[in-house]
Amino acid sequence: MDKQLVRLRYGGRKSGKLVRCYWKEEKGVYRVEVELHSRLLTQHGISDARDLVNAARVLYPKHIQFVEFDWEKIRLHLAKKEEVNGQSILAGALSRAKSIRRVSRYLRGKGVKNVHRFLVPLALNEEVVRALKRWTQRFKRKAPWQRAN
Repeated sequence: MDKQLVRLRYGGRKSGKLVRCYWKEEKGVYRVEVELHSRLLTQHGISDARDLVNAARVLYPKHIQFVEFDWEKIRLHLAKKEEVNGQSILAGALSRAKSIRRVSRYLRGKGVKNVHRFLVPLALNEEVVRALKRWTQRFKRKAPWQRAN
């Protein structure tokens, strides 16, 4: 597997979050690291460590969700709305299929509105929800303020 192809990063130091996704060779796993910044935290009323348990609710599904395009739905839409150029627009979108952002930008540029309606959630999201629930429970149990003195 080409590790460079599976390295992703979005958000930034000055945005509400920074997400890094990469292959972790030592563990043999694909890691997704989410760095929440004060702007996003304060927006959602997370102002001290005790509130961090609410971070999972803030993250999913608005900030972490795995999706893919429903290419058949796009094809049908283009056949109906873009009778003349539909096939070439679809070909252009497919050529950009490695990047949801590039496909979305391309389709918007071709006049397709509400591109997000063509996105469908992946089954992997169920695992994300389970992991966030486990993290929340572990965080609640292990938080220093929960321990008896």
